[in-house]
Amino acid sequence: MDEATEQRIPGVKYRKVRLHRTETTVIDGVPSTRRVPYDGWEPVPPREWDDLILRGVTGIAIGFTAVAVAGGTASLGGLLDPLVPSVLAYGMGSVFAVAWMYCLAIEWLNRTAPDRARPAKIAGWFFLLLSMCAVAAYGHTLHQPWAGGFGAAVDLVAKGAWWLLLREYAVPLDAGVAHWVQDQEQKLAGRALLGARVRRLNRRAAYLRAVGGVEFEAADAILTSAEAARSSLPAPAAEPTPAPVAAPAPAPAVVQAAAPAAPVAPAAPPVPVPAQPVVPAPVPVPVPAPVVAPAPTVIISAPSAPPVPPTEEQQPPAADPVPVPVPAAAPVPPVTPPSGIHAVGGPFKSDTIRAALAEKPDISDEALIQAVEAVHGADPANKNSVPRTRRRIEEKQRNKKKAS
Repeated sequence: MDEATEQRIPGVKYRKVRLHRTETTVIDGVPSTRRVPYDGWEPVPPREWDDLILRGVTGIAIGFTAVAVAGGTASLGGLLDPLVPSVLAYGMGSVFAVAWMYCLAIEWLNRTAPDRARPAKIAGWFFLLLSMCAVAAYGHTLHQPWAGGFGAAVDLVAKGAWWLLLREYAVPLDAGVAHWVQDQEQKLAGRALLGARVRRLNRRAAYLRAVGGVEFEAADAILTSAEAARSSLPAPAAEPTPAPVAAPAPAPAVVQAAAPAAPVAPAAPPVPVPAQPVVPAPVPVPVPAPVVAPAPTVIISAPSAPPVPPTEEQQPPAADPVPVPVPAAAPVPPVTPPSGIHAVGGPFKSDTIRAALAEKPDISDEALIQAVEAVHGADPANKNSVPRTRRRIEEKQRNKKKAS
């Protein structure tokens, strides 16, 4: 907006700035846009005194640290100058001051995690004590103990300034928030570490592919084929989980009654059987069905009726026994054992060889092999085993003749 039409809020400070706006010119339907500068006013935010003071105290702490480092370096360098060269002595003199500053930086990085910052804080105060002792010792060697003591206090003031400044910035986190922050840091650190490892492995693999030569290519092919063979193996079957077996329910007691004996009825037509007294049929006793759990079984049997002697009317006439034809048994074909299978203790190859040698002692090995195969079947091992057995049998026979 223009300076003339701008509305300002009372009580708010403004400052004049150079602003830009766009203007579009259309000629024959063709637009053209350009940026036009103009003077405007923008509100000025109030001064942040806290931020200004914080910057000031930070600058003061930095100044104190610079003076303390310089004083500690000069004091310890002067103390060590008679022992070592001057350059090395003053370099050693800066170690103590730089050491507690190093611990101060670690403490600053962990200002929101007091547990992680505690070791750096303890080490910083220890190094500060060593630096102060060095300054005090240098004053003592110059017979200026007061000067040495006040010089040592400079380091203490610088360290105290930083301690107060860190307390201003440090914000202790709640236990839950601190745990969440720690988890996120661990995840990011894990990803960063894994990325660095993968990058290093890829770089090493590229280097080996470039300079490894034929040996590396052969090893790569061997390992690749082994991994492919391993991945093609079927997955081991999972061990079946046995189904839970429910405990069988106790079976109720089975009570069975035997069927009563049937009365003997008179035979209507005569049956051609040998004459014998009529004996009542035995009472069948049913077998109880098997149950899962043993249960007592009670069987109640009805008393059987006493046998009734047959009367004259019931006595069947005597008749000759009728022969019952017995069916002829079907002929059973002889069982022929398969070739190559002999009964235990049956003729062995050695027996066949002995018989052939007894019949014809000068038989050739080929004829002897044919004789064995005719009895025991063809076997490729006969070419070596038959001659070897023949030699053994002939040697035993010769030894027996010599002994007799």
